[in-house]
Formats: sequence, C-alpha cells, structure tokens
Amino acid sequence: MTTMKAMSLKEGTLAIREVARPAPGSGQILVRTLACAICASDHHYMDHPEVVRADRSRMQIHAPHDDVVMGHEYCGEIVEYGPDTARAWPVGTRITATPALFTPDGLRIIGMAPDAPGGFGEYFLVSEGFARPVPESVPPENLALIDAMAVGWYYTRIGVADENAVPLVIGLGAIGLSVVIALKQRGVPHVVVADFSADRRALAQRLGADVAVDSAVEQPFTAWRRTAWGTEEDVVDRVRLFGLSTCAVYECVGREGILADIIEQCPIGTRVFSAGGAASDTIPSNTAHLKGINLQFGGGPDPADWFEMCDLVTDGTVDTGPLVGEIVGFDGLVDAFERARSSTAPPRIVFRPDRR
Repeated sequence: MTTMKAMSLKEGTLAIREVARPAPGSGQILVRTLACAICASDHHYMDHPEVVRADRSRMQIHAPHDDVVMGHEYCGEIVEYGPDTARAWPVGTRITATPALFTPDGLRIIGMAPDAPGGFGEYFLVSEGFARPVPESVPPENLALIDAMAVGWYYTRIGVADENAVPLVIGLGAIGLSVVIALKQRGVPHVVVADFSADRRALAQRLGADVAVDSAVEQPFTAWRRTAWGTEEDVVDRVRLFGLSTCAVYECVGREGILADIIEQCPIGTRVFSAGGAASDTIPSNTAHLKGINLQFGGGPDPADWFEMCDLVTDGTVDTGPLVGEIVGFDGLVDAFERARSSTAPPRIVFRPDRR
C-alpha cells in the first residue's frame, strides 16, 4: 500500500499519521496539496458527530475508526488522472475545485468522509468536472480561500436583492470578512460590522466596512440604527417604519444564543442570514413571528457563486491575502487546528506541506 503523510481524525483524536494515499477513481484527479486553510466547518465535523450521523444525504460520513483527512479549502497541482476523465490540463497544472467529490457511493463533501480525503494531507482527490486551473502568479494560500470567499458571495447575492436594506455583519472571522468583501464588491454603500476583536474590526474597515462596532461597548443594532435611520431610537411603530431602510443581518459567529439575541434586538422585518449557525440553538419564535423575521440557514454557496468567486480571486479583483494570518507546516498543524478555534486567532490559518 502506498502511503502519505497527513493529519487525520481517528478515534476522536487528531494526529500526524501515515495513511493510505488515495488513488483516483472514475472522473477523479489525484492532486498534490499546495495549501489548505483551516475552517470552522472542520471543527464542527470533528466536534459534532451527532450532526454528521443525522445527515441523510450521506455527503458527510461519521467513521470514528477510520482515518478521515479533513480540509476543504485548498489549492493543489495535478499528479494523476483517473479513468473516464477528459485530461483537460497537463500533469503539474495548479488547480482548485469545489469541495465535492463524486464517489461510487454518492456525492461526498471533501474532507468529511474517509473516501473523500481533504487537503490536510500530501494528496487529495477532486472531481474533474468541479476543477478549475488557477494562475501561479497568485500565492497558493490565497487561492485556498476561494471557498470561504464564495460563502460571502452567495449570501450577499441573496441579501442585496432588497436595495433598501442596510447590512449588519456580526462576527468577523473569515466568513464575516468574506461578506464584507462581497458587499463592497457588489457596490453596497453602507456596511456596519460588529466584533469583540479590535484587530478584526480594523481589518474589516481596511476591506471596506464603513462602521465598526465593538460589541463589548455598544449594542450593534444601536450603531446600525444610527447609520441606517439617522437615530438611535428603536422605531417599532410600523407606520413610522414606512420608508426607512430595512435590515439585513449576516450572522457569522456560530455560537449558541447569537440568533436569539439578534431576533430580540433587530428591527421589524429584518432578514437574517445565518452563515455561522450553532450545532443546536433555541430562538424566541414568537418574537420572530411578531416581527416578521425572515431567517435563512445555509444553503450555499451554489456552484455558480463558487466559480464566480474563483474568477474574481484569480483575476486579482478580490485579494484574499489580508485574511491569511499564519502559515504552518505539518509540524505545527495539529496545534494550529486547535488554536484556530479561538476568536483571537487570525481569520485563516493555512497549512502548506512545504513549510517547516
């Protein structure tokens, strides 16, 4: 058996191990990892096996006794084609791909099943139809963030449909920052953001946020009302609300209780996009009903959003570099994975196998 070095999840424990090197099957490409970013979705997969087991689509698989190599935000280079492929690009071409792999047992999320190893190893697999060549002029760690950027691109595509809405982005990790980038790319004139971290607020303003709120000092919706309505007053009279800006909240925290607080504090008619989402939560549904809150969980990015963002990053329109706060090799990967859980961690820590 040919093996490779990887950080694998097995028996609930992360470690650098020798695991089986994947072999490309029908329609697949074997890719050598150049860079792979640590995402909160990796933590969710590891920490909440009950959610994985409940996934009836079987796009993610709970396999505690097998080596699961996580990592779904990646960039690599072609090593070998499997059968039934068009072989559109030469071996050695730098590529990335949407994190979905067609397998004989169905579609898998790359990095969330033992038969769909991700980018925290020396090699991983992608489906040829989901792959795109990317330029060598863009650093691989920047290219690895295309998937995170596509999340913000997806949510804002839906959110900007209401031209009267002023956005409030709560939580400024990589996904929250991707929302800020996407909103400004789409020409939204006023973007309010909130986070406890001064560093993340400063970065959001560098990326285009107009108002940055320290959530420990001021209620984010107070700042939102001041920006959108010109007053800090919480207007609850529906007649007075006529003609005022509406609110679009992008929840990018993923902690229990955040949605409940948003629903209690937000204006009537707010639309909430939950890009964070705790594993489980309780919300004041009666308050949401009375306010006419529209709450959307996940649902994207769609492939079109992903490929559009891929083009924006590769042509230089969107620069993901400011989100890359640290690069580690195999020696620091397990520690970095745990440190990435903290709200004080950089927006993205990226693994590169060539780093020592």
